[in-house]
Amino acid sequence: MLLDMMLEYTNNIRIDEDTLRFDAIISCTIELQQNDDYRGLLTGEISQWIIASCEATITDKLDNLKITDIRPWTKEKKPVVSGIAASNNIVPVLYKKDLDAEATAFLEKYYPQALSEPIPVPIEQIATEKLHLNVLQGHRISDDFSIFGQICFSKGKVLVRDIFKCSETEMDVDRGTILIDAYTFWERNKGCVNNTLAHEVYHWYRHRLYATIKQILRNEKFIAHRCPSNMSYPSEYEEWTDEQRMEWQANNMAPRILMPIQTFKVKVDELYQKYNYDDTPLKVDVLTCIADELAKFYGVSRQSALIRMKETGYPEAQLVLQQLDEKNNHSFISREDVFYEYSTNESFRELLDSGKFKYVDGYIIINDEKYILKDETGKYTLTEYAWDNLTECTISFTWKRIKRSTAKGHLPEEILHRANDEQEVSTYDKKQNTSVTKLSDELMRKRSRFEINEGIHNLPTNGKTCWEYIFDIINFKGLSKIHFCNLTGLGEEVYRKAEKNIKTDPSVRTIVAIACGLDLDIETAEKMLSLAGRSFRESDEDRALKFCITGFAGQSIEERNDFLESYGYDTLGTKERY
Repeated sequence: MLLDMMLEYTNNIRIDEDTLRFDAIISCTIELQQNDDYRGLLTGEISQWIIASCEATITDKLDNLKITDIRPWTKEKKPVVSGIAASNNIVPVLYKKDLDAEATAFLEKYYPQALSEPIPVPIEQIATEKLHLNVLQGHRISDDFSIFGQICFSKGKVLVRDIFKCSETEMDVDRGTILIDAYTFWERNKGCVNNTLAHEVYHWYRHRLYATIKQILRNEKFIAHRCPSNMSYPSEYEEWTDEQRMEWQANNMAPRILMPIQTFKVKVDELYQKYNYDDTPLKVDVLTCIADELAKFYGVSRQSALIRMKETGYPEAQLVLQQLDEKNNHSFISREDVFYEYSTNESFRELLDSGKFKYVDGYIIINDEKYILKDETGKYTLTEYAWDNLTECTISFTWKRIKRSTAKGHLPEEILHRANDEQEVSTYDKKQNTSVTKLSDELMRKRSRFEINEGIHNLPTNGKTCWEYIFDIINFKGLSKIHFCNLTGLGEEVYRKAEKNIKTDPSVRTIVAIACGLDLDIETAEKMLSLAGRSFRESDEDRALKFCITGFAGQSIEERNDFLESYGYDTLGTKERY
């Protein structure tokens, strides 16, 4: 007789459009009864954990839920099921290495022809005829062109603007409506429209369950998901929101759907032969022609085609990308233009206010002693290395023309009083300076990592257990329980063991997961191992674990796990009981 049962947790979560599959791990209390000829009725209780495999169909509501299988709980390998793995919040789990396979899965379902021969992918046709979405153009979504597209996960009202008057009005939309900002085509090109469509289509394909379940469980309306033209993502030690993860996925999936790797490479090779690329001395010119043909053929931008070439094994495409950047970009900027951008461009203002860059000798340069030095008078100047490598360490700008009325109050009067009605000024584009800002962040992280590790080295260990030392490190880094678990991939019980200083010592793999997740150096990791009475063995697997600490400094637990998985070793931080 079943006396009681409790849902312990769920795992093996998979999604496939409107279908949600998961395993519910349930603990049961069962009473056993037996009639004995001599002793009468005998009773007893046992505990049994079971796995109930469930499948739910969810559209704008829960349509049905069924249990497809029940079996005793074991630590056996997870069964292979259809769909894609998802987090507890029903957000797909995707890594860079998975992106092309994910694009292939989408096209196999909705346009398999694109996987067998090079042909343009009719993304609007797929949206309207295969996915039955309603695509609307002709409205402004934002007044500053910061939003390219919008997907409506629920029926409701959305705010749009008139094209010319920019007056705001509410518009009724059905579930499954895509809005493309009118300026996406006017200010950009057809390629941008196609990319935006593919972006929104992927949101619908993989993210609509997230929105629906959020609405059902939390009564949170999630009518429209707006997709900014310039999405910012967290730094290494910051936690990603669900929306940021979904935007990253859609941004990376759109060009892979429009230019599938299998046939895109066939098309590129065909054009290489057509233009006799291997034998021509005019490499850059020929690559430009190839990129233009690819852009026209696939209905994308030249830049998108070049980036896709780089991703699929044609590194020489960088020659054209670099030339395009240099054609419109410059690094030297006057003090007047610096102030104009600082006054009118919020992202540039944030850049300078962050302290990561300084204005020195006419350049906005990374604030690091490698590039900036202070002379005997206290004045900052560029180092010799910086002068020789300006493109590496300086922010680049493009030119734009502004009217005097626009510049009033932001440029000196003598500039405003010039004869021309317009003035050419330097302007900052965050997307064009990604490599420099990433380098600045990397240098800052290295300095921060060095300072943090130096501080950890000074933490006392005399008379302390390994768990006490681990908890001292957690407190030194100012981590909450949730942040610790997210960084290390370990369960909350590991955090509680450190907090309560339990008697049993952590395993080697637990210590390595903590060292990798918290980005500790090998000295600290070996100190933890020593306090736990453990050490690395002379084995291939332990050498791999040690390399995860020494060879992946500054990288996430996921990247280190990718390395372990590629060599056939178990990953770190499985959130099982330790």
